[in-house]
Amino acid sequence: MSDATVRPARPDELDAVGRLTLGAYAADGGITPESPYAATLLDAGARARDAVLLVAVAGDELLGTVTFVRPGTPFAEIGGPDEAEVRTLAVAPATRGRGVGRLLSDECVRLARDEGCRAVVLSSGTWMTTAHRLYERMGFVREPERDWSPSPGVELLAYRLPL
Repeated sequence: MSDATVRPARPDELDAVGRLTLGAYAADGGITPESPYAATLLDAGARARDAVLLVAVAGDELLGTVTFVRPGTPFAEIGGPDEAEVRTLAVAPATRGRGVGRLLSDECVRLARDEGCRAVVLSSGTWMTTAHRLYERMGFVREPERDWSPSPGVELLAYRLPL
């Protein structure tokens, strides 16, 4: 997507980033606004404080967001000591299919390489099949031994990209 840029989210965008994240997850059918995880998705401020919260924008339009997580920091879930993590990749439903998810994911890989990480890992809901195809095209491979369930009825698949 040639007209989009990726940058850190600004403080005045955090509410909109939270709404976009919840809206994207809800559009995929895995999360409802009433879900206990909805509050976490809405809390972009925590992601900006404890990780690197990135946004993709075209002019003033917010297209998507992702959280880059350094090893050993509060948002790290499945990564080892030299593995960065990608969390909460979300693309506004109206802008899907335009390469926004790839643009955001590529930036996370670039950051991980720049910081000397040996891999990037992530967890993805079983229902997020479009994201799975993106990750596989990027070279991520499934790591079933890291699959996990944060709560009853929610199964997360693990992926890893060696750098």
